[in-house]
Parts: sequence; C-alpha cells; structure tokens
Amino acid sequence: MPLNDKELLYVYHALHHIFREDLHLARPLIQILQRQNEPEKARQLAMEMARRMLARGQPGSALGFLEIYKRLNYPEQDDVESMISMAKMTLDTAQPTSTQTFSLIDKLSDKEAMGFISQARIFRCHDGDTVVQQGEISDSFYLILEGQMKVHLQLGVGPDIHLSTLLPGYYFGEYACVYKLPRTASVTAAGDAVILEFSNEAIAQLMQQSPAAGEQLMKAVKTRLIRSMPQTHPAFTQLAEADRDWLAEESNIVEIEEGILADHNMTDQCCVVIHGKLSAKREVQGQLLKCSLGKNDMFGDLNKHLMLPSSTTLSAEGRCLICCIPGPIFQAFMTAYGDFEHWVETHGDQRCQGLTHHE
Repeated sequence: MPLNDKELLYVYHALHHIFREDLHLARPLIQILQRQNEPEKARQLAMEMARRMLARGQPGSALGFLEIYKRLNYPEQDDVESMISMAKMTLDTAQPTSTQTFSLIDKLSDKEAMGFISQARIFRCHDGDTVVQQGEISDSFYLILEGQMKVHLQLGVGPDIHLSTLLPGYYFGEYACVYKLPRTASVTAAGDAVILEFSNEAIAQLMQQSPAAGEQLMKAVKTRLIRSMPQTHPAFTQLAEADRDWLAEESNIVEIEEGILADHNMTDQCCVVIHGKLSAKREVQGQLLKCSLGKNDMFGDLNKHLMLPSSTTLSAEGRCLICCIPGPIFQAFMTAYGDFEHWVETHGDQRCQGLTHHE
C-alpha cells in the first residue's frame, strides 16, 4: 500500500533534513505542504532554498524557488525582488559548488521520484533489531531516515567483525535485491532507528510506468555495485577516487542465467566475475582439461594474461554476474597501477595452469 499523505510528508521532511540541497526533495515537499494546508511552511521552505541556491552558486535554481515563493501569495518583501535581480546578474558568472543529493533518485523527475518513494514502507527499529541477515536472499533494500545501522560480518566461529556504521541518508542492500544476490553481511539497528523499505515490486512498477526512469534507477544500482568492487577485489584497492568513478560509469554488468558465454559479446573487454562460477574446458590430444573461474577471477581478450588458451569453451554454471570493463580503462589501469598489473599477470598465470599443464 502506498504511503498516505501524512507518511509521505514525514518521509520528505526526513529526507530534506538529510539532503538539504536536493531540489528533487525540496520541490515536492513544498507541494506536499501546500496540500496539507501549510502555506506558510511552504513559503518558508521556498525562500530557504532560494537563499541556499544563491549561496551555492546556482542562480538558475534560486530563480525557480523565488518564482515558487511568489506564486504562494507571498507578502510584499523588498528583498525578494533584489534577490531575483542578483540571481539574474550572476547567471553567466556563478561557479556552483558541489551539493549532497539523494543519488538514487538523482536522474528521475520530481513526479517519478515521488511515485517511487511513495511505494516504500516505513519501519521503526529498536537497538539490536536485525534488518538484513548475512547469506539470505531478499527482494528488498533499505534507506535510513533516522538513527544508525551497524554492518557486521558473521564468521560462524567467534565474535562478529564490525565493518561500518551507516548514517541517515545511506541506503543498503540495493544490488543484492536487484540482482538476487546473497547478503554479504548482516545489518542491525544501533539504537532506535527509522528506515524505508523498497521492494523489487516498486522498482518493477517504476519501470512499467516509466521505462526511462526505471532504466536510470537500474543504472544507479549498477554504478553502486561496480563502485563497491574495489572494496573487495585486491586488484582494485589502490584506485584513486576519480578512477573508481570512471570504472563505475563506463563499465557494465552482464547477467547470465546459464550456458556458453560465446552467446554474449565480451570482446575488447576485461571481464570480472562478481557472482557465480564459470567452467573453462578444452580438449588437447583427446584429454579434457578444465578449470573453474569464481568470484574476482578475470578473463578477456585484451592481453595474454587475460586470455584463455585457444579452443577453450567458457560456460556459466548456473546464474552469474560479470562486470565488463572497457579496454581503454583496463589499459590505463595497467599503466598507472603497478599492483593492478601485478595481480592481473599473477592471476592469469595461475588461472591457466589447469588448462595447459597436461600438454
């Protein structure tokens, strides 16, 4: 059931408190306040955003909020007209500063974002409540509105390992939800907290109502998944932030249910196994040689360390996720990062032993 107006007002207030400069949150919040017969609060928010946008070097956005303010039956104020004049004067010269926004909805329209957010469910948690259980496969992901969450790794023997603490505005579990992956860690409430739960049904509904918006949302999830790869893959741990962004923006995720990879175009790319297992087989002088490629393993046709021996057949053993990195990025990393080059070379030599040592 979609959020009612009261719940939606609470959620947008909470999100705006976290992301104070996000236009996609402020504009709908003004509309919601109007519907709730709170014109003075709507005017105050419009003026607050106009001042904030001017201070941030975004006069175009400031003009938009000033127009909203004027349409809300604003009381006569001399400084409103002076602010409009100032914004117009700086349209061509302003140098905008970076702002913190809710990245999940950044590419959606206000209407699309509200439609998606309204499909969420509000949950109130208490200290120690488990939200995500390591190893489970779920169809939901979560956004923290209030409070904090602890991420920890359960080893089975001994105490859990604390990985991080998540603060309001952080969302988690999205790629495990979208790509049906087992949860890699557990997440529990660190004190009282309020979270939003989004189901894959909400994503499916968004994609049905607005395929373009759904595609943008999926791209945001894909980008987050690839950007998290340097945290767990030893070849990528030394990447600079700019190169991590480059990797996430330009690479792609290929989902394979089962079968031979020859059916998928992976030429001129470095392919990294994110989830699942691949089987590599080749026949030499009547003898079948084989090896397996699992998480973090690489293959491709960009250099000899990525290439599998000739006549090798590569197939997915069940469902697999593969990150395909464009050739120019791979070559740039090989040149810029000695650790990356060393890992690729060492890994390639070890991986091919099972396919060559019987010859």
